[in-house]
Amino acid sequence: MIYIRLFRVSDEIKMFLLKFMVIFFMLIGLLCTLAPRLHGTVIIGMVALIYAAMIGVDVLHSWVGLALLLLLVMAEVGANGLRNFLTRQFDVARRDSVDTTVCNIAGIMIADALLGSVLGTILWETLVGNKLFPRLDSIGKVLVRLMLAAVLRFLCGVVMIIIVVMYILSAK
Repeated sequence: MIYIRLFRVSDEIKMFLLKFMVIFFMLIGLLCTLAPRLHGTVIIGMVALIYAAMIGVDVLHSWVGLALLLLLVMAEVGANGLRNFLTRQFDVARRDSVDTTVCNIAGIMIADALLGSVLGTILWETLVGNKLFPRLDSIGKVLVRLMLAAVLRFLCGVVMIIIVVMYILSAK
């Protein structure tokens, strides 16, 4: 069987595409750090490990691996502990705070779409808002504290990506 090779991919292009995919997946992991149930730093660490295994373990120095592991543990365990510490004094559950806020915004948007912006907002706030307003202060405080924990995870993810780019991606 005879076939014609239309183009030949050089090793530099292959390496560029591999590094692009590594950075792309690490950025997805960085976005996942902002959600409390998604473990973005684990994604970043796994992408770095897979890249090091594909290229050769010699690009992963022991101190780089240890630094990534410490950042991963600090982000996951530390943020969970920080979240528990900051929100323990409130009688509103963390999950309920997030769900209440998301559902309230979605309800306003749906009521606005069905009834118009003025009538939908008035109807939604009359039916739901009077039950939500007594707890709105507690829910807001819990959400701010949850955002602080998300910022810690996000910053750990950013530092992990910087370490991977500086010491692993630039090695070969």
